[in-house]
Amino acid sequence: MKSCLTLILALSIVATASPALASDHAQGILHNPLDQVLAPLGYQPSINIDITNIPPQDDRSQAHLDTEHSRDHPRQYPLPMSAFSSPPDSILQPIDISPPLPIFPRRTHPVSPVHVRTDDTSTPLPTNKFYGNWLLGDAHAPIWTHPYGLRWDSMGGNWLQTDSPQQGLSISHIDDSSKAFGPLDEHQASRYYLNPFLVSMGMSAMELTQGHSMTVGDFGEFGCTLILTPGGKSEQGRPDEEEAQQITVPVVRGMAFVTGVYRDLTPRVFSNILVRTLTLDEAFTGTSGGGGGWVKYRFLLENGVTWLVYAKANQGGAPLRLELQGQGQAVATSGRFSGVLQIVKVPVGNGGAEATYDQAKGVYATKGDLVIRQKYVNSDTAGYRIDWTLAGDTTAPFIHFTLPHHRSILTTNVTPTTIELASTTKGKMVAYQGASWHLLEPERLAVDFLPEGWPNLVTQEQLQEIRRQAEQDVVNMDFDAGTDLDSMYFAGKGLAKFALLCLVTKDVLQDTTGLYDKCLAKLKSAFQRFMSNQQQNPLVYDVTWKGLISGQGLEKGALADFGNTWYNDHHYHYGYFIHTAAIIRHLDPQWTSLEINSFVHGLLRDVANPSSSDPYFPVFRSFDWFMGHSWSQGIFVSLDGKDEESTSEDINLYYAMSLWGRVAGNPELDKLGQVMLTVARRSIQAYFLMEADNKNQPASFVKNHVTGILFENKVDHTTYFSPRIECIQGIQMIPATPALPMIRRKEFVQQEWDDLLRARVDQIEDGWRSILMMNYATLDKDAAWQYFTSNKNVPLDDGMTKTWALFYVASQKP
Repeated sequence: MKSCLTLILALSIVATASPALASDHAQGILHNPLDQVLAPLGYQPSINIDITNIPPQDDRSQAHLDTEHSRDHPRQYPLPMSAFSSPPDSILQPIDISPPLPIFPRRTHPVSPVHVRTDDTSTPLPTNKFYGNWLLGDAHAPIWTHPYGLRWDSMGGNWLQTDSPQQGLSISHIDDSSKAFGPLDEHQASRYYLNPFLVSMGMSAMELTQGHSMTVGDFGEFGCTLILTPGGKSEQGRPDEEEAQQITVPVVRGMAFVTGVYRDLTPRVFSNILVRTLTLDEAFTGTSGGGGGWVKYRFLLENGVTWLVYAKANQGGAPLRLELQGQGQAVATSGRFSGVLQIVKVPVGNGGAEATYDQAKGVYATKGDLVIRQKYVNSDTAGYRIDWTLAGDTTAPFIHFTLPHHRSILTTNVTPTTIELASTTKGKMVAYQGASWHLLEPERLAVDFLPEGWPNLVTQEQLQEIRRQAEQDVVNMDFDAGTDLDSMYFAGKGLAKFALLCLVTKDVLQDTTGLYDKCLAKLKSAFQRFMSNQQQNPLVYDVTWKGLISGQGLEKGALADFGNTWYNDHHYHYGYFIHTAAIIRHLDPQWTSLEINSFVHGLLRDVANPSSSDPYFPVFRSFDWFMGHSWSQGIFVSLDGKDEESTSEDINLYYAMSLWGRVAGNPELDKLGQVMLTVARRSIQAYFLMEADNKNQPASFVKNHVTGILFENKVDHTTYFSPRIECIQGIQMIPATPALPMIRRKEFVQQEWDDLLRARVDQIEDGWRSILMMNYATLDKDAAWQYFTSNKNVPLDDGMTKTWALFYVASQKP
């Protein structure tokens, strides 16, 4: 049920080829025949596609959170005295900085990072960040900063060909009208869409011939730095500041300009779309034009789109002069160049964009810093800040692209421009002026172990039925057999379902008959196996990338346990364990206190370490603070970038983090989990769970109501494990916890049920029906209750007990 690669080939096999895209191999879009050729190189297959047009999208986004989701008031736990003594200004404090527990053997990973600058190899390496393709394989798979796609080309023209002078950094951006769509299903919904990687522009130099070198470093939450050097002159350490020929490109989420800092190279700009006209803006460039030493060129491409190139030589250097050679490239005739060169796209039909770009040229971001201060989360709000570090002409007005979920909570310290460009999979991006983004969520989600107000919602008759079921489940269910499995994912699901069973016996049923004691004893015994790392496939500490991984993949290959060993899905897998631990600590605060702390903190550090002060794990392995959600995919090369499948298991991690921080006396971790849950709620509702009026996804795709698998560059309404509609929709419904209704608005559930699930549910005969019926309790709790009580042997999902299903259904608000 995960973002695994086990059945990835199905995405290619079931798609229908389109003759209209027969030439797309030359643009880096791989179809089934090449998938087989490239599979040994580590590339994932891409689906085949049909071309259709998409209607224009407006920029409407949800301005306010749904008022029906009121803030919970969780139970308070006693905190250690240290928690009350002058808390630090930031909540992004290290969870721990000690070495991983000795129970985790040290191992070297079979996949080594490539092209990493020597200075950066000693620090924990990012595995799930958007620029990950540049650290893997031959590093030629693209990445997406949004709105642009970037690809390093060194093997010749059009990436896979060797008969053309395309070398350097290829830049792609297409408008919504050029998105490629799959066929319509019976609901008149497109099954998938993607963005063909068309090389609109490219940044290079005459010295960057075939086989030139690339290194990447300065890894951060919002980007990295790319360095291109001529063949034979690559240094994986920092190049000599005075002598090395190179192009340094800061690669940052949302950057408006693609900026290259040249050192002693002859610039070359190329395009696969071909250049219709190349024009020097003499009025801007001349001494009376206000250019300030800048040169400006307009590239009008054959598709009617204009791109601008700005350049300024270092003091004493000759101004850049470009000359068109054929229709595919422009080469500097002014000799070698040291200075700044910037490339930017002009939105079609926006007559004022050029003037804005003229003013904003010269300044660019080199990185972003996440700031979450105590004062941002001291009330019921959830505030965070992104500070962009600037270089170049920092007196110029800095502009940067925002996504829809940013704009609905940005405060007034930044101002919008009129410049809009389409993102690949998340709607319109708008350039804003301002180097510090303050984002304020009006309601911070703080969710308790049990649904808010449940005592007033569950009747005495229902409690009696829940008690009868709990007596059967506690006695008859084999906790060891249900958790001692060869998969961290399924073992985690098993532990969490038994933990919820114990939670009900204690906090709901208030059991004093020994049933609760029996349940908790069985749960502790099962959990102890993992705390001692004695499960079937123990975790190991990977000294290469630095993380806790299943040892199974080291013996059975990359796809074992959904790719856990290759850093797939850690936020899904480990979220279940952290949730289980939080329930155990809540029920028995004294049980193996130090041991459980160390184990849980190891998992938390692996998946959501908030501080670079921790030398053993990367910062926020999975969560993307620019996108507002996590990425599932680890160290696999992917032609469409990172992806996310199960949003509900994503938010389960943040919910578990908050609960653990609360019971473990770590208020910073509690608040961090709440902030991440709140941020993810907005992002998931904006892009993944689509109501009928959603404007961020194409109109023909919105009818699917869930994205299925959302990549950086494509969205496919499917799963990695099944094409069944109940699986595609249902993977967004597990686990059913008090956090789930926070992201699944009642209006959304109603539309999804009416359009896709109502006609299907009675035909389902396995555990997926139970998942859909628990979800249906949001709309009709009585009907859902009747389903679970009328059939003694109702099929259940492997992460669910009937006891919890009954309680969850009964506790829903009418």
